[in-house]
Amino acid sequence: MLHCYCLPFMNRFSEKYLCSLVALLAFTWGSAIVPLRAATPENSPQLTPLAEVYTKSIRPMLMKSCSLCHDPEDTSSEIDFLHHQTADEVASARSMWRSVAMQLSNRTMPPEDEEQPTEEERLQMVQWIEAWLQETACRQGDYAGQVTTRRLNRKEYDNTIRDLIGLELDFSDRFPVDGAGGEGFDNNGETLFLPPLLMERYLEAAQEMLDLVVITPPLAEEFLGKDLKPAAKEEKKLNDPRGRLLQSGEEVAYLQTIHLAGDYQVKVEIIPQQNLDAQIALKIDGIVAHRYRLEKNSKDAQAKQYLTTKIRLSRGLHRISFRCVGKDSELELVRGKLEEIRKKPTQEKIARHEQLFGKENVGESEQELRAAARKVLTRFARRAFRRPINQEEIDLYLTLFDRAISRGDTYEEAMKLPLKGILVSPHFLFRIEQEPSSEALELISSYELASRLSYFLWSSMPDETLFQLAESGALQDEEVLREQVRRMLQDPKSFAFVESFVGQWLGTREVGGRVVPDPALFKGIYYSDLAVSMRAEPVMMMQYLLQENRSILEFLDADYTFLNQKLAKHYGISGIRGDKFRKVELKTEERGGILGFGAVHVLTSFPRRTSAVLRGAWVLETLLGIRVPSPPDDVPSLDERRKETRNMTMREKLEHHRKNPACAACHNLMDPIGFGLENYDAIGRWRTEADKKPLDVSGVMPSGEKFEGPNDLKEIILNRKDEFIHHLCERMLGYALGRSLEDQDACTIQTIAHQWEREGYQAQTLIEEVVLSTPFRFRQQLPEATSH
Repeated sequence: MLHCYCLPFMNRFSEKYLCSLVALLAFTWGSAIVPLRAATPENSPQLTPLAEVYTKSIRPMLMKSCSLCHDPEDTSSEIDFLHHQTADEVASARSMWRSVAMQLSNRTMPPEDEEQPTEEERLQMVQWIEAWLQETACRQGDYAGQVTTRRLNRKEYDNTIRDLIGLELDFSDRFPVDGAGGEGFDNNGETLFLPPLLMERYLEAAQEMLDLVVITPPLAEEFLGKDLKPAAKEEKKLNDPRGRLLQSGEEVAYLQTIHLAGDYQVKVEIIPQQNLDAQIALKIDGIVAHRYRLEKNSKDAQAKQYLTTKIRLSRGLHRISFRCVGKDSELELVRGKLEEIRKKPTQEKIARHEQLFGKENVGESEQELRAAARKVLTRFARRAFRRPINQEEIDLYLTLFDRAISRGDTYEEAMKLPLKGILVSPHFLFRIEQEPSSEALELISSYELASRLSYFLWSSMPDETLFQLAESGALQDEEVLREQVRRMLQDPKSFAFVESFVGQWLGTREVGGRVVPDPALFKGIYYSDLAVSMRAEPVMMMQYLLQENRSILEFLDADYTFLNQKLAKHYGISGIRGDKFRKVELKTEERGGILGFGAVHVLTSFPRRTSAVLRGAWVLETLLGIRVPSPPDDVPSLDERRKETRNMTMREKLEHHRKNPACAACHNLMDPIGFGLENYDAIGRWRTEADKKPLDVSGVMPSGEKFEGPNDLKEIILNRKDEFIHHLCERMLGYALGRSLEDQDACTIQTIAHQWEREGYQAQTLIEEVVLSTPFRFRQQLPEATSH
């Protein structure tokens, strides 16, 4: 039998009362978030009603399910969580209890051969542990956590290269895909490791981009026949002392380093011997590239002939050789020249070169060249490493420059080597911050703050304004930080942040990639360009809310959206022309807000049909932060029940599925929400019937709210906006920090949500409060007990 314990709402709404987590899991759909109180001295020490739930309900469940292996009377047990008689004792062993929640959620405990708790009991235990750890984390005061040193992800790499050297190319397309971690984002340091293959790709990309930016003098390498290898044996007198006599089958060669792949021209000067039928073959790395046949001259058999051919050479060291071919052939190879064929650089390339090198004359002496190199490298490394540079660091890169100069490279070509070294340095590829010195909170440096800010809001390096504010120390001022947030959100570069955050938070960036409707079933209706437009709609909406500083609740329900011609046609909205997105006022209630986005409908459908389960789970997890456990292994899927449910509607099949007690606990939460979204088909089109039968989009939530379609669902979610706001604060903080959130972060999230509510949920306020939060601006060394 399930008991209901009532408790205060545990936050600023002290007048409200709510059934405890245990009762909510049985009777409501919004139970996974238990609102937290602000951490104040007055309320921290007292025993809360949530703590009483442990002694009255949760611990008895745990004793029933776990005591056989974790007997509290057994003092030798290493995993002694059942020794904890009170909720306060639970809070003192946070790491152990996080493990207990994980084991229960993953169904790895109790062991298979032991009696299992019911699904309702399992959910109650897991959710209570998570809520209690959050609640008690507020008693510990401010918490900064520790951000892992992390690599730039693919988008950050491309954007940083764009802002550093002016190249807007997708170099990262050749890199391995970044994995998501922590709060579900691909900027989490725990997943951004550096495999050997990626390091190779970094080296290749660095060389390619420097070849595109640095303007070097065209290669024009001359050679004399007499200098070619192998050395000549004693020869008869030559017509030209610079030459080399070649007879049939003889071959001479030299090695040439090519710095820039492209087209080249080979010119050779030949003197035939008498009227012999002579030929000469040009070979590149042992392969014949061209064969010359010498012309016979009746007036002067030994007149010089000049032969030219074009070849294409890749970057690297090449063996260029000449072989005398033909029967009884003999010729004199006097000299030759290898020239690079290059078009005049564009003004754009000249500008990029000057951005890197400046316009100053570098001089000609070794000292002048080295001084110019130092100046360029210091300026470049400061921006690439996003911090001040000391001259000892530059000295290391100058040794690379010296090495290139000593082998005969030009100044520009020699500069590529140290510049490449900077571009593959850990200080460029990683966001490295100083290690905290103690468990006490300490401000991160101004330069570290500038980088955190720019990679949060631009997915790129700081601009000169942020560098200057960091240098002066003004960036640590809270009002300056607010001003910079507002400035940066108005910059077009902020689109990278919005696109990345929204696409990963909602999951909609998978549409058209991992998630694709059946191409045969929807041929001519759903296509790749439409998928691109669908992904863009929620991004454009969020960009608008941020730049206009409107209420984030409009993301849930609005009388407008952003469309182009393709998406408008798909939605059945006329009068929209062109590929450009624009704000469109909606005349019906079919669209508007997140539940009307076509990308969401495609994401939460199977390739050939909709899924009430996927859609309900998506709303719970993505909008409200309610984690839905995976189903037990022994529960058959709907497809495995085909015979007995063949003639049922999908709604009837799911109702039949819920008769299994192991399924009912979660499906009672998910399915009603999914039924309310059935007006949208598997590719997001509005419909009122399916399989020639009228759709039933009505339902009743476990908590009693009745609904009729998506608009009523919007109202229900808006009435539960606290859960939505809390979860969005979690996701935004996790994205901004690039790390997994911990229960100690609960108070930071609550503070952000509280400040956001005071400002009417204006979109910019969320960003400002995240930037001003303790974990964004501070660091601390983690105590051993909480670092796992």
